Amino acid sequence: MESSDRADHVAGALTYPNPNEQGLSMQPRRPTNLQTLLRFAIDATNKTEDDGPTSSAVSALDEERRRFLEEALKSLTVDVPKVLQRGIKILTNVEFIKSVQLGQPVPDDIRAAFNNMMEFVDDIDVAMDFQKLGGFAVFPICYGSENEDIRIRTSQLLAEICQNNPHCQARVLEYGLLNVLLHLANSEKGYALAKCISAISCTVREYDPGCRELIAQGGCDTLTNALEQPHVSARTKAAFLIRYLCQNYPDAKEKFIQNNIVKIIAEKLKSGRDASSEQMLSVLQTLLEGQDPTVLQQFREPTLNLKQIIIDHLDVPEFVGDGFIEEKEYCYAVLRVFDSCPQVEVVNSEVDR
Repeated sequence: MESSDRADHVAGALTYPNPNEQGLSMQPRRPTNLQTLLRFAIDATNKTEDDGPTSSAVSALDEERRRFLEEALKSLTVDVPKVLQRGIKILTNVEFIKSVQLGQPVPDDIRAAFNNMMEFVDDIDVAMDFQKLGGFAVFPICYGSENEDIRIRTSQLLAEICQNNPHCQARVLEYGLLNVLLHLANSEKGYALAKCISAISCTVREYDPGCRELIAQGGCDTLTNALEQPHVSARTKAAFLIRYLCQNYPDAKEKFIQNNIVKIIAEKLKSGRDASSEQMLSVLQTLLEGQDPTVLQQFREPTLNLKQIIIDHLDVPEFVGDGFIEEKEYCYAVLRVFDSCPQVEVVNSEVDR
């Protein structure tokens, strides 16, 4: 097919074999960025020269093209370890970091150090290199800054490095950074709190020792408090982590039940729908799993009027039509409690927080 033929050519220079053709056992990897595209082009030029005798004009053109491509590739090559070393050096300069006062704009050198490293640390190998180069010394220094923007950037960097990276998650525990994060989460506000909770989430999710340490250090109380904060993103990220912990750690779920987060979420939902509503409703749905008597009593508490809150939530204009399917399902799951569950008497249990 014509469209298929065009898909197997790049810039008229590179041809990718059709895997359906006989005699071809393997298709080369297609280039995924400009650097690999240039490398493929150089390799293709070399192969052209090796294929057989060509005219001197073609050979000269190929040589000129190869030189051009090699220069282009060289200009795009970044010495990533040097980028990391330069950034770490700047961000571990204690006096420099301390010199940036509350409310002051972040100096260009500090901003560039964060930005440049963020370009690469999402690669797990680069994140490992960051740790091996002593990069974790950055965090206690920068988290100690009174400048909020520096702390925000520090949380973004830590979250990027630790997400889905057990090696770096282990270093967070080893260096006591989880305790630092939990302490900060109890004092940060607004966007800084949202990024702090995001860093906490990335350092513990899918890493059992981290989750257990979070629970042991009172992290459930910290996340409960975050649900009550006015910043929407902070509530959303806190609810996301709470749901994960409830699904995977019964002792965490029990702690959240003791904190009566049902009441907190109901009060937030009553104030109106926002970007955090879906995640908070998902927490309610997760709490219902197992039909814990205390949870059922909290849901059915007459003074809370949760049933009417959910009915009103389903009546918002945004829900007209086929969208918000999951959020609607969470609402229906809550309403089923009132339709099918009998009254449950809870003995020696504190319903209200």
